[in-house]
Amino acid sequence: MLKNTYVAIFGLLVMLVASLCAQTSEKISNDVLASNGFSFADQSRPMCEITGPEGPCRVEAFVAGETTQNDEARFTCKKLDRATYVGHCSKGKLDGLSLVIADGSKKLAKQAYISYMREGHIAYPALTSWLAGDGNFGVEEKGKSYGCVYFGKWDKSSERCALFIQIYGKDLFTNSNAQNLRDGTFDFNNYRAKFLEFMQRKH
Repeated sequence: MLKNTYVAIFGLLVMLVASLCAQTSEKISNDVLASNGFSFADQSRPMCEITGPEGPCRVEAFVAGETTQNDEARFTCKKLDRATYVGHCSKGKLDGLSLVIADGSKKLAKQAYISYMREGHIAYPALTSWLAGDGNFGVEEKGKSYGCVYFGKWDKSSERCALFIQIYGKDLFTNSNAQNLRDGTFDFNNYRAKFLEFMQRKH
């Protein structure tokens, strides 16, 4: 009886250690991120509460101006007050690779962002997709944004978005993935695994 208890306790400890390792394996240092071309915003921004599978979680107000350069709602929570996320919430803030569906009372249209988060701060460049109009993928950098592909119109993913092809593979840039982001069936866990594998392989 006592032996069986020890076996059960040992099994639980193994599972706990495996779980902790899985969580810490998503932690990527700033040096590793920087060596792969990722960086964080230089200015301080408000933190916004959004909803997701792990409950309310905070993320910085990362959505830039959309209507004009003088968009008064840029980098405010009004761009994210209806936003949702898929990812890990650590100590109340998004941490690790995350998918944020940016939506808000002052958001022009829903937009998906896939990027690494550090204590709620988004790493640039971030992969984006507008969830209205033609299926598309684009990139948001600090201070600028540009398209990778508008399906049925043009495809510049190879020249403009080579980093994301290296990380996720060319199959990321498909119309079906753009549609899956819209209907909530995007295989985020698959691409999160590819991101982690890429970062670990490089270092």
